[in-house]
Amino acid sequence: MPTSPTESTLTASRALWGASLALAALSTLAFFLLTSQRLAYPFELEWMEGAMVDHASRIANGLPLYCAPTPEHVPFLYAPLLFWIAGLAMKLGVPGLLAVRLIASVATVGTAMLVGHWVRKETGRFAPALAATGLFFAGYGWLFWWYDLARNDSLFLLFTLGCAYALHHGGPRRWLFAGVLAAIAVLAKQSAVMWLPAIGVGALLHDWKNALRFGITGIAAIALSLGVLHLTSDGWSTFYLFEMPRHHGIEGSRKLGFWTEDLLPMLPLVALAGLGCVTRCRGGEWRSALFLAAVGSGGLVTSWFSRMHVGGFDNVMMYGFAAACVLGPAAVIGAGNITRIVVPSLVVLQFVVLGAIAWHRDPYVTALPSAAHQQAHEELLAYVKAQPRDVLILGHGGISASAGKATGAHGQAIFDLFQVLPKRAEGGLDLEVLGDSARLAQLPSKSNEALTSFRDGLMQALVQQRYSSIVLDKQIGEQFEVLFLFGLAGPDGKPGTPDDLYRRRPGPLLTNGPALNPLIGFVANSPYALEATR
Repeated sequence: MPTSPTESTLTASRALWGASLALAALSTLAFFLLTSQRLAYPFELEWMEGAMVDHASRIANGLPLYCAPTPEHVPFLYAPLLFWIAGLAMKLGVPGLLAVRLIASVATVGTAMLVGHWVRKETGRFAPALAATGLFFAGYGWLFWWYDLARNDSLFLLFTLGCAYALHHGGPRRWLFAGVLAAIAVLAKQSAVMWLPAIGVGALLHDWKNALRFGITGIAAIALSLGVLHLTSDGWSTFYLFEMPRHHGIEGSRKLGFWTEDLLPMLPLVALAGLGCVTRCRGGEWRSALFLAAVGSGGLVTSWFSRMHVGGFDNVMMYGFAAACVLGPAAVIGAGNITRIVVPSLVVLQFVVLGAIAWHRDPYVTALPSAAHQQAHEELLAYVKAQPRDVLILGHGGISASAGKATGAHGQAIFDLFQVLPKRAEGGLDLEVLGDSARLAQLPSKSNEALTSFRDGLMQALVQQRYSSIVLDKQIGEQFEVLFLFGLAGPDGKPGTPDDLYRRRPGPLLTNGPALNPLIGFVANSPYALEATR
């Protein structure tokens, strides 16, 4: 039997929980302070933000999101919910970047509140709940200030955790609410299909009748949603969301590195999660413990698989981290003297670790854009506005639209599309297949159609010199010059050289090219221009 706590134990426990609440308040304040300075910034903070707005603008303008790729639009491999909501906001007059960042920020706050409410439900205490909310906010700096960016991770996380919460605490019809939320989570990001099975297994161990109802409802809702998307997009949604990602490689270093490096900053929470499951089982609540363990392990595995995906960034760690923010503080249910000290001690330690990472990165340097960053974007915008025709910019979405020009496909989306090409024996993509219709025909029909559509559209646009200028960054310029200008005919219709159509503009485009570099993500700066010869 547990022994009664001594006065010294209670005093130490109260002091530790008091410290955790103070750190939670600071973390929450820091999040809102930084976010308030970033939300309305008119240029991208991360290298795909502007292109995410370009996607949302298609919804606002009544254009299809998933379609055959063209130089004007190659869809990202992302589910549509963020673009639908942002497109509606833009239709109502909210500026594009503000709309998408606001959605991500609201989803982040919603996730933090859900985490705290869930811990309150599990423990019956406010201090662990408030600490859990603060812990999630404390991950902002560790996760490279990702919570408020114009990306879909926060939205996906809110609905996936919401599904798990509803399944456990949603009342008599919880299976129905959870099934609907599961479908919404998949529409927010298809990574949900990796996490939802674990949640289903946890539900099966907790209450098999509820789990079966959830499984039937969730599968039906997901199948209906994806089926409607497939039919209304002529199959293109399935191609981008599920077919293309299969061709992406695995980052081998993350197979083990995830567990030995990426996970290290959240080890106190992971240890707490394990402690919480043990104490629940010892208290006879093994069904609830197994459900929580399934939710947490599903989040970690989703983070792991996403991190192994080529291009997977630290932001994907937020899935497992958010689940651990629930499981860790829930360990307070232990009644022993050791637990009363260990739980708040590890919570405080987790705050200290995350705070030290954020302090080391210096948020006023790495999270907030400089005056030089804004000036570089304004100079690029002025250059695009001055061109008589459209401008194709591969590394900085949103600029063309802001200049009143047609949007263009983003370099990352084009790179993703080309992953369906065959690989050379010595490594790398076999780009020569693009010019060989017979070899293209050997690819799956949708891959053939996608590559042919993009190739023909691009070649036609270049030959007709639809673009006054093609803006490339020095980091990606060489690869894309080969792609864009390979095999083009000159103005006389005879085989020619790139100089027949476009010539490199002498000198730099910007006063300070490196200042254009996004604060987060792929390094893309120091742009140069290939300008039309007529």
